[in-house]
Amino acid sequence: MDGRLSIEKREDGLTFIIFAVNRKEDVDGLTLDMIDMGLDALYEPGCRSGRYESCVICNEKTGIKMVAEMTSDQK
Repeated sequence: MDGRLSIEKREDGLTFIIFAVNRKEDVDGLTLDMIDMGLDALYEPGCRSGRYESCVICNEKTGIKMVAEMTSDQK
């Protein structure tokens, strides 16, 4: 699995680590792995703003988003 990491710092003080992957199946697998490690899902995998993504919470200020850009044939 290939991916890119980036960080999104919001004005409200929340920080998200974003792991961008190529496939929806990778988002699903990473999300399940994170939940199995004991992290809580903020939202489960689904389509949001042209991306397939999910988010887990590490603590009250940090979350991890797993995202896959959706091509026109996936929408």
